[in-house]
Amino acid sequence: MSLENLRFVQSGMEYRDFLTALSKAMKCQAYFEIGVNTGRSLKDIESASVGVDPGFRLKYELVGTKPMLQLYQLTSDDFFASRDLTQLFGSKVDLAFLDGMHLFEFLLRDFINTEPHLHKDSVVLLHDCFPINAEMTERERNPRARADQEYRKLWAGDVWKLIPILRKFRPDLTVTCTNCRPTGLAVITGFGSGSGALKDQYDAIVAEFMDQQMTDSTIGNYYAANTFVQPESILARY
Repeated sequence: MSLENLRFVQSGMEYRDFLTALSKAMKCQAYFEIGVNTGRSLKDIESASVGVDPGFRLKYELVGTKPMLQLYQLTSDDFFASRDLTQLFGSKVDLAFLDGMHLFEFLLRDFINTEPHLHKDSVVLLHDCFPINAEMTERERNPRARADQEYRKLWAGDVWKLIPILRKFRPDLTVTCTNCRPTGLAVITGFGSGSGALKDQYDAIVAEFMDQQMTDSTIGNYYAANTFVQPESILARY
């Protein structure tokens, strides 16, 4: 698959616009976000919200019409160790956007720790799982060393590994790939099985996938193994 084709795959709705539209379409009442950063993705959410980030750089007014907003300046690991997310909301989470540290073992833990707070109709969105080029999947961010300077500001890290991990270890879940620009979104649904496979096998999973790398010669195979849908088709389900 050519670089041009890779970019075309991610030519759909901007991911934050999709996030906002999805929250409204599914009539979300409890929204959870890891990786708030400036608050741009959180600002247009209208439901009760909990956001986590170890170092906020807020640039937006976030409260708006939200009936409740709680922000925790903690690592996600520390948050889950010290807070009960279901208790904070008084209900299970309807929609979760996981966009924290861009290393797969961190995202895997965030997913594992979020899942007990979901119900059968919950939706989890994983960001940056569909990089535009292989070099932005580096585990140590180094934009100046990249050949493709057009996209040097984008860092996907190696969270793309969550897609094969979920398909291998959690076949009970539905993984839908969208072409939300710029680096796609994975939409995860089908919760409620009670599977503990990811938590039980966490160390083995990390060991299996740690040394796997995406290269210029393998990125095409990764995309070929996934079917992409337009985000509008997901919104139409609600």
